[in-house]
Amino acid sequence: MIYTKNRYSDTLIHQLLTIGGEYPMILENRRYDICYVANYLRKSRAESMEDLEKHRMILTELCIKNGFKYVEYIEVGTSDSIDMRPKISKLLKEVEDGIYDAVCVVEYDRLGRGDLGEQDRIKKAFQKSETLIITPDKIYDLNNDIDDTYADLKGFFARQEYKMITKRLRQGKVVGARRGDWTNGIPAFPYVYQRYRDKYNEKGLVVNDERLPIYREMIEKALSGISTQKIAESLNQRGIFTRRGNYWSAITIYRLLVDETHLGQIISNKTRGSGHKHKRPNAKNYEAIPKSEWTIVENCHEAVKTKEEHDRIVAVLSSRKKIPTRSRKQSHVFTGLVKCAKCGHILTLHLVDGNAYVRPCWYTDPLGNKCKNSGILSDALEEIVLKEISKYQSEIINSSEPVDSQQSDRIKVEISELENLLQKYKKALETVNDAYELGDYNREEWQTRKRKWQKLIGQTENELYEMGKIYQSDRSVTDEERKQNLIIFLKNIRTMTDHVQRNDLYKTVIESIVYLREGNTIDVKIDFK
Repeated sequence: MIYTKNRYSDTLIHQLLTIGGEYPMILENRRYDICYVANYLRKSRAESMEDLEKHRMILTELCIKNGFKYVEYIEVGTSDSIDMRPKISKLLKEVEDGIYDAVCVVEYDRLGRGDLGEQDRIKKAFQKSETLIITPDKIYDLNNDIDDTYADLKGFFARQEYKMITKRLRQGKVVGARRGDWTNGIPAFPYVYQRYRDKYNEKGLVVNDERLPIYREMIEKALSGISTQKIAESLNQRGIFTRRGNYWSAITIYRLLVDETHLGQIISNKTRGSGHKHKRPNAKNYEAIPKSEWTIVENCHEAVKTKEEHDRIVAVLSSRKKIPTRSRKQSHVFTGLVKCAKCGHILTLHLVDGNAYVRPCWYTDPLGNKCKNSGILSDALEEIVLKEISKYQSEIINSSEPVDSQQSDRIKVEISELENLLQKYKKALETVNDAYELGDYNREEWQTRKRKWQKLIGQTENELYEMGKIYQSDRSVTDEERKQNLIIFLKNIRTMTDHVQRNDLYKTVIESIVYLREGNTIDVKIDFK
């Protein structure tokens, strides 16, 4: 099919660019031979799949009417970045290779509403290969000065419209979250959006009663010390899969366990910037916002776990993070429990001729100094530990005074150290700001140093928040509960033969075994829960 266009007068061009209106195809001496085209369809954020189908019908009729042979590229996505839209990325590569005579779109801005760099990238691909852009109203030849200028104008207005839409969406999301509306995408398991059977929560979440027992099983197992990997394996083995029919994974279980949405809350303002692998060049760097600055709205929907349960789970999972990955397999009775008194690192165990040994500590500090805490036979260490546990039980039973958890005392010390560190960081930030005001730094140096201290302050505040949760969780364990745990422990520890079960039982009463051996002198201190 042959298309031709005429040149406009300078006066008409000025009028068209001023009002931004469409102009009809007018004949020109230049001819375009169009046979092979690509139809590019993209669903924008505000559109439905029905809208996409209507656009597809328009382009299909356009091709049939003009005798074009066409290939379809359908993209369902909302990003303005080319790198985050695989279909347009592939199409531009084929356009650069000169595969098509033209690309058909319902509107010029369907190709992209990105920044000037993105739009220039699109234009260069079409100009280099002399590929046309066809809409139902107009043909764009970007090697023609008039069309090139007009395309720039269309791109400018499209970009401004996109920025306004995204700004309103962000504002709407923030306002909605503060009203208690759910604005965070697909709800976390076991919730659904708005309605489940006879339950209804306008713009909010409701509990799926069929999924709730599965979630509560996760909670109960996590509270009993079972790892997220074991929980996932148990569900998968019984044919209980995720909402999408996939296998559960340890990371999915972990995220559900620590998600505070399950407390009936909606939390916003947790991060800023983009952490995407292919983020736009002008996008702000991803940054986690300190928990003290989060926006938290309470009582937005039905809670499926208590605050006490949540804090205890966070404490359990945080303690597991301190144990080396290989030590979490629970291969031996003391796996993940024996801590070096010299350097604080977890000691590993190994088998020699059927006997389990605690390995010597060979941790090397940054200066190359080795720890060299000697090892011990696991059975010998266990006899010492059992005597200490029996002694501790007697002290609790015979004492009329409350027995504070050693774990709580240690956490209080860590909290105090973090608070002191936080004050130092805040003072350093004040010093940097003062130095900038006095002219000691230029603006770029000041911003670099300021970001450094702000990041450290945020990280320390987050650590304090987590440590506070762990402390409160530990304080919630009563002396009576400790006594009962010790009774159960001493009643069963000698008769159990399975290493995993014995390891779990030890973890109900002790936090860690602080071990030191120098020659024949052995010193063991136990941090009780």
